[in-house]
Amino acid sequence: MQQRFDEEDKLLRIQREEFASQIQSASARQFLCSICLEEYSEENIVRLEFCDHALCRTCTKDYVSSKLEEHRFPILCPMCMADDHKGNPGTITDITVQQSGITNQQFDIWVELQMSQFSVLVHCRKCKGSAYVDRQDLEDTTLLPCPLPDCNYIWCKACQQSVVIGGAKHSCDGSSELDHLMKQRGWKYCPSCKTPIQKEMGCNHMTCMSPGCNTHFCYLCGGAIITSALRRDIQAAISAHYARCRLFEEVADRALLP
Repeated sequence: MQQRFDEEDKLLRIQREEFASQIQSASARQFLCSICLEEYSEENIVRLEFCDHALCRTCTKDYVSSKLEEHRFPILCPMCMADDHKGNPGTITDITVQQSGITNQQFDIWVELQMSQFSVLVHCRKCKGSAYVDRQDLEDTTLLPCPLPDCNYIWCKACQQSVVIGGAKHSCDGSSELDHLMKQRGWKYCPSCKTPIQKEMGCNHMTCMSPGCNTHFCYLCGGAIITSALRRDIQAAISAHYARCRLFEEVADRALLP
């Protein structure tokens, strides 16, 4: 057992000596910073992805800080940009940023810029809250629900108007909502100019009041009777229409319905 212990102890001493030698060798190696052109030991090296340019930690911190102040993202290798790099330029990665020694406030900016690649900050006008949503989902949808779980507000991405789920289909110009209301209340459009008309009392003969329209139509069937300003032609057309339709058909007034 003593012999076995001695062998293991000897092996451990050899491994420690090799490890110490590797550390000493790494410390002895020097590299040239691509920005300040000063030589530094291997432990102060920062190599960027793709291009393998070497920067010292001080220059890395200063460069990253300046780009974050400008809200530039992604942050590309300064040497690749200076050399008009034709391939994939080197980039500052998350690990590089964390090791560069920037402030917490600057790191918050970095995280926000990272998230902006894949998400968009959405503000809700109702609850005044904000949250990030997936950029692709935002591009694919026309209606925006509040991203916060305690708010059920929904609005149109194009016109910013609020949208009621379960109500009329939304249209930015209000035409779909008007159609829904017209059908709900039993109102009619003028068959010529499409002006909404509500009958309150009287017969089913309607005269469009829109300037220059001169259309007469039936409120019961919705059909056009005549477009004219001549009394004789109007009377003849009314008589012909109500020979097959009902002039005094009672139509339920649904204007007071909820």
